[in-house]
Amino acid sequence: MSTEVVNKDEIKSFLTEIFTKEKNIPAEKLTSEQALKELDIDSFGFLEVIFSIEHQYNISFPKNYEHIVTVQDLVDVTHDLIAAK
Repeated sequence: MSTEVVNKDEIKSFLTEIFTKEKNIPAEKLTSEQALKELDIDSFGFLEVIFSIEHQYNISFPKNYEHIVTVQDLVDVTHDLIAAK
């Protein structure tokens, strides 16, 4: 990934791809307000998503994920970590 700024729509598209292709979650369930724990992803599955994001954008998530509750939270945190690089 280059150092160019990535916008939130691009991040949401990437997350949608991960959730639909790797976790078999229908795209229509992935609204911004959707609670992540309601997507039927176990903690290991969530870590796989985090690892995919870290690899794609060359970032590192903090070890405390408790504040990441919704899909939009995940987009926002990812965007902030990319911007902070």
